[in-house]
Order: sequence, then structure tokens, then C-alpha cells
Amino acid sequence: MILSLLTALIISNVGINKEILLYPAKIIKNEGVLRGEVSVSKDLPEEFYGTWAVRSTIIETNNPELFNQKSTDIWSFSRNGEIITLSNPVTGAIASITVNEVAGKKAKFTREHVAEKYTETETPEVTIEGASFSGEDTLIIKHFYKDKIYKTDVVKYKVEGLKLSGPALKDLFAK
Repeated sequence: MILSLLTALIISNVGINKEILLYPAKIIKNEGVLRGEVSVSKDLPEEFYGTWAVRSTIIETNNPELFNQKSTDIWSFSRNGEIITLSNPVTGAIASITVNEVAGKKAKFTREHVAEKYTETETPEVTIEGASFSGEDTLIIKHFYKDKIYKTDVVKYKVEGLKLSGPALKDLFAK
């Protein structure tokens, strides 16, 4: 998927002189890189900003042939003014996100992409604990033919992330 939010990456052996394995998620062909801007009324907790290694594992889906059972990727959160951006330095994908709700260290946000023949709506809900996060990520792909939905693919992933860089990580090493 162009922005593989669901397709997540976790580093199974993190440490000095240990190999880091990346298993990129299945890519669904798209008309270019996602780009856009969305104003936000809520902000993510400071700890979310930075780069994360993320792993995703399917909880349930109606199309197991389309979605990988397990996948890995990189998520990088940044903010410029009122725009929060989620990018993937591995695939080059970038998209603005809408923050739906924040409660303490738990956040729910949405990424949407609208194309002529399909729409993607992805909604991760994750809780951050120090230099890691966990939660669920739901992706809904609606396929259109003659302006009518003819097929909907849905997947729900368990996601786990490990901080690679960013504000909270600097604080951890400063102690």
C-alpha cells in the first residue's frame, strides 16, 4: 500500500552490532505518492513525533489474499504548523493525517486517499509507552465501478512500534 501505515515494521533484535531485518509490506499500485494537507484540531503527544520501526500482524480480514499476514515498515511523524504528516522513508510515501482523538498517551488518527477507482481509509489507534507503542490499525479499501461501490476490502492489524529517533528517545539517552 502506498502509505503502508498498516504494513508495519518492528526490529526483532535491537542493539549494537545486531542485524536489522526489514520486510516491506505488499505494495498496491497507486497513482503516485500521496500528498495533501489537513488542518488538525488536536495534536499528537510529543512522544509520537519521530521515526518508528513498526510491525503489523493481521487480526482479521475479509481478503487474506490481498493483505500480508505479517509485515514491517517505517513510520515517521512530523509537524509543520497545523499540518501533521506521516511519511515512509522506505517507500517515499507521504500523507497528512487527521487526529481524531487523543487521551493521555493514546491517539487515534486517520489517513485518507481518494482515487478515481478506489478510496482508502486507514485508522490506527495506538498507545505509546516510552520508546514503544502498540494498538490496532484498520484499513478499508472501497473499489468503485461506474461511481458505485462494487467491492470493499477490510483488514485489521495489531501494530507494534519501536522508536528509532525523535524527542522522547533523546530524553531517554540523556538520563
